[in-house]
Order: sequence, then structure tokens, then C-alpha cells
Amino acid sequence: DKQIFVCLVSNGVSDHLQASRQRKAITILQARNLPYVEVDGMNPDHRESREELFSISGIRGNYPQFFFVHSNGATSYFGNFDRLEELNETSSLPKEVLDANPDFETWEKVFRDVVPSFS
Repeated sequence: DKQIFVCLVSNGVSDHLQASRQRKAITILQARNLPYVEVDGMNPDHRESREELFSISGIRGNYPQFFFVHSNGATSYFGNFDRLEELNETSSLPKEVLDANPDFETWEKVFRDVVPSFS
């Protein structure tokens, strides 16, 4: 079930915390070599996509937000920056800690349908 990861950002966001979180999120995604599609909420050409994503998450005007687009075309909300950062930190735990806690979400488990090498 191949998925596409979508990152909803606002390149014109004036809130410093949101702007900082967007930059950090993009850095994490690039460092992890995770392919993603960026939707800029400020771009008039992305207005329809932005509104659809807002309706799926139930959260308006808060960036960044992350989504999965599934192979059947359905879109689901993954979470906000806090969830992405938590996942990134958990995935950095030593292997023995992860092995002892198989219920922990890791980068490889969550994104195995986005990045073939994670499968």
C-alpha cells in the first residue's frame, strides 16, 4: 500500500514558533531522506488542497501539519510537528531499547509504505 507523505506549511506564516517548527520539520524530513509533497497554505494555487487538508485534520491555520495520501486516494491526518519530532526522537533510541519496547513507533514502522527501503 504505497503512500505519499504530505507536509502542509505556510511560507508566509508570521508566528515565529510555527515558522521555526516548519524549518525544523523540513530539516528532519530531508535528513531522514523521506520523500514528501509540500503544500504551501499561502499559495493561491494550493487553496483547494489546503482547505481539504484543514477539513481532514480539523485544525486551521496551524503549521506544519502532516498527512498520508494512500494508494486508494484517501487522505489521513498523521499529526503535527510534535508528533513528527517525537517520532524522530524515539527512532534515535538505542536498538536494545527499541527491541525491548516493540510497541514504540519508529520512523521505519510509520513510513514503511512511503520509503521502500523501510519495508
